Amino acid sequence: MKNIHQKKLSDETIAQRIRSASESRPPADFVSRVMDGLEPKKLSFWTRVRLWLTEPRSMTFTPVRLIPVVATVAVLLVVGISQFDMLYMPDNGNHPVRFVFRSDAVPASNVAVIGSFNNWQATGAMMQYDRSAGAWVLEMPLPPGNHEYMFLIDGEKFVEDPYAPLGRDDGFGNRNSIIIVDGAYEQAL
Repeated sequence: MKNIHQKKLSDETIAQRIRSASESRPPADFVSRVMDGLEPKKLSFWTRVRLWLTEPRSMTFTPVRLIPVVATVAVLLVVGISQFDMLYMPDNGNHPVRFVFRSDAVPASNVAVIGSFNNWQATGAMMQYDRSAGAWVLEMPLPPGNHEYMFLIDGEKFVEDPYAPLGRDDGFGNRNSIIIVDGAYEQAL
């Protein structure tokens, strides 16, 4: 019990001496000497990244400096989208196919191909006479699928294609020729 009491007295004595001590100022270079003695703390890469991303930043720029950035992003998007299409969109053969129509209707001043692929309109489907082949010829792209068509001779006479492997009555007293276009292969009659 005597030791505990002596300890209290000595704590009180220390506290009294501190209170009665004169105030003194530290030397002027005290802070710099303490700071020089400390090792700088090296942050890990991920800590620096986290701090860079989470700390507020102030940025200034001019619109002219954004032009190369916007152009680069646009090019990357275009290239990326086209590469995505080529890599991940398989060619299912669903693209237009070059098709050659041929009509031997020699005694005509003009011949056109009309059909389901051009809404039965002669515009843009006029055939050219090929003297060496002795026939009217037209080459045009057709989408995949089954197509009915006829030759329109001199703007008034409808004629079935004699080379077409398939045909069907059109319900108006004529017979439509039928072609089946597979997008994977080019065909010609």
